[in-house]
Amino acid sequence: MAIEIPEGSGRAKLRGVLDALGKLGGMRFEFATVTAPLPSIRVKVDNCPIELDADDLVICEHLTQHKRTASINGGAPVEIEYEASLSAGDRVVVASINDGQLYVVIDRIGGG
Repeated sequence: MAIEIPEGSGRAKLRGVLDALGKLGGMRFEFATVTAPLPSIRVKVDNCPIELDADDLVICEHLTQHKRTASINGGAPVEIEYEASLSAGDRVVVASINDGQLYVVIDRIGGG
């Protein structure tokens, strides 16, 4: 099934694609705002009256503090530590699973 990309702003196009993907996979995608950073993260989903806390959320690894091993051009491997990258006020994309019982914070987004 092809996904049609709607006309309009970048945000409108992203919303259209996420809505189409959600219908295909049984998930619902939403935009949200981080109201408190990790480790006691809180997120306010657009058009939802309550804030979600850490117990309601799964955060994708690339947004958390974590370590990875890398090498450049076959050189000796080095360990790189990444800082948590979510701050209060950041806009994010979340996926609602199990009728809103759990939300996955997928990525930070730019723009309003």
